[in-house]
Amino acid sequence: MTRIGTYGSGQAYLARMMEIQQRAYKEQVQVATEKKSPHYAGIAKDTNLLLNFEAERARANQFLADNALATTRLKAADTAMSAIHETMKNFRDRLDEFHESESRSQSDFDALQTWAWNAMQDMYSYLSSDVDGQYLFSGGRNSTAPVGFAADSLTDFQEIFDGNKVTYPTSRAGALLDLDTTNTTTGDIEFDAATGTIIAASLTSSTDNPLNLKKGSKITISDSAAGPNDGKVFTLTADATIGAGGTTLKVSPLTTEAAVAATLSYPTDPPGDTISIASTLTFAPGADTIVSTVSTGFAAGQVFTVSGSASNDGVYEVESIVAGPPDTITIASNKVVDAVAASTITLQSESWYKGDSLTMKHRVDTDRTVELNVNASDPAFEKAIRAMSIIAQGQYGTAGGLEHHFERLDQALFLIRDALDHPADNELPTGLTVEEESSDLSQVGSSIGVLANLIATKDKKHNAYIGFLDQRIIDIENVDKTEVITRLLDDQRALEAAYQALATVREMSLLKYMG
Repeated sequence: MTRIGTYGSGQAYLARMMEIQQRAYKEQVQVATEKKSPHYAGIAKDTNLLLNFEAERARANQFLADNALATTRLKAADTAMSAIHETMKNFRDRLDEFHESESRSQSDFDALQTWAWNAMQDMYSYLSSDVDGQYLFSGGRNSTAPVGFAADSLTDFQEIFDGNKVTYPTSRAGALLDLDTTNTTTGDIEFDAATGTIIAASLTSSTDNPLNLKKGSKITISDSAAGPNDGKVFTLTADATIGAGGTTLKVSPLTTEAAVAATLSYPTDPPGDTISIASTLTFAPGADTIVSTVSTGFAAGQVFTVSGSASNDGVYEVESIVAGPPDTITIASNKVVDAVAASTITLQSESWYKGDSLTMKHRVDTDRTVELNVNASDPAFEKAIRAMSIIAQGQYGTAGGLEHHFERLDQALFLIRDALDHPADNELPTGLTVEEESSDLSQVGSSIGVLANLIATKDKKHNAYIGFLDQRIIDIENVDKTEVITRLLDDQRALEAAYQALATVREMSLLKYMG
């Protein structure tokens, strides 16, 4: 036996050394990661608080990510709004210039209508802006382009809306009418040629009545039995009348009027003067005839103006004439053909707006939700498109041509001014019978700006809160590096001393002691 000490004391010494070594390893990891522990178990008493802070930070970061997407959409919408404003302003200025002009040739009318059509196409393009495949102005149908129209050119548009037989609706309700009836919703439909009306006898109330339509609405007839009115397109010439006899839609351009002193006038050829004929006129809707007690000398295709009547002033085109006197003039119109009430009749009308009215909501914070509800059917946009369409309809030289309907200039000017900034002195012109909704481009642009500012303010709050949480998380997770390094150095020195002492002890023996 040469060793000094016992087995027990040696094992105890080694255990203490291992404790120091483990502590030094832990401190080395802390210095490298700057974290108190790689596991939640290492900070058990603060784990619940840390998890709560991390969850709050994750939620705040998610709000920032969602708000960033909303901000991108708002910026894109603002860019589109700037382009729309420029288009609308230029169209208004062009209308003002044309309205004030004292000399207007065919080329001037053609140029204005081309301008109106191009402006309309620009509006459609800007309103179809999208971000990441989602359309900005479609409401809830953000995967569907908000604007769609059957016409691909001004010529196509004027074939649909010739300005005489079929006119572009002058009301918002008519312009946005989206109708597709069934026999279930309307009951049997009857056509009365004598009065130029369409009758749904079962619809005796305005409540949930799909045919409670406004003057100017455009409707297309579909008859699965291929009746005489199948495929015909009509423009309502009066608001629907609803009573005990059902709902009646008047589509004849004439109103019954007998023996009224009035004037027929038409331009000379070549243009430059107007010829007027004083006569006594009788108007018969349905057949759409005007009987003049004075010979007119008209022939088929003649465009003329009636003035001085009680209800039938307007521009008409001769479809046929039985010369007299009296002259019986049948005007060009889409005429109703007599048909008994049938269950096979449906009425359709398709709006250019393909989105919906759903309000998109966006949560910017736990305590605040905002509505992103600007869509292409907003009155600010719809009024502008209606103004452009009213000008674009009708080819020059026809009864529906703009040169015969100067009232359309006043209507379009009223609408485009109202669409831009809804001025208080904007007076309702002839032909527009309903006060327009007050929304204008200034209000829409302001609402987008308010939302953008609100989101920016909330983002500042989120960033500040994230900064606070980051600091609290650091306080819980991170170590004091100076303190840890100091402890590590102390433990390293202690471990070195322990190993030196162990080596010294193991070199000692009884033989050396006795020697």
